[in-house]
Amino acid sequence: MKKTILLGAAALLGLAIAPAAMAQTVTGTVNVTGSVAAKCVVITGGSGGTFSGSIPLGELAQADGTLSTTLAGSTNASPGGSTQFRVNCNSAAPKVTLSSTRLSLTPSAAAPTGYTGDIDYTAALDAALANSTTQTVSYVTAAALPAATVQSLSSSLANSAGNLTVKAYALNTASGALLMAGNYQSTISITIEPS
Repeated sequence: MKKTILLGAAALLGLAIAPAAMAQTVTGTVNVTGSVAAKCVVITGGSGGTFSGSIPLGELAQADGTLSTTLAGSTNASPGGSTQFRVNCNSAAPKVTLSSTRLSLTPSAAAPTGYTGDIDYTAALDAALANSTTQTVSYVTAAALPAATVQSLSSSLANSAGNLTVKAYALNTASGALLMAGNYQSTISITIEPS
């Protein structure tokens, strides 16, 4: 009887230790997710969220003291001056806001009759787009400055160097006005935000 109990116990122990012979194949899936926030970042001409530069126009007056005809006749295709930047935006149609102050004598001074210390002009931003076109956003200064130009680009910015060109052209004063001597300054303000 001792032998029977011992054999029975061994058999039970063997069943407990044996692997599950009835295991089936199992499958599962694991999803990997992430996100990218819409953003614009300066690559050249600044860092992070700001860029800056200058457009030196040189001598503004011709020999007779009136505005240079070269600057007065400048166009978007042949501007009085320009500078380039690279900004990357990862959205489909970034929004551009553009404004400018007049090109004015600094420090300002009252101009006698027939003279001026203010020059109006067109400030423009040419944006190279991912669809291989260029879109121009422009702003024209005046004695009473208009509201900023706000425009959404028709495509993403091109992923290339110098994808933004800022220009100053079509300078103008009152007809025949003499430019007062001194230094002139203007600030073009640009905001680019993802859509």
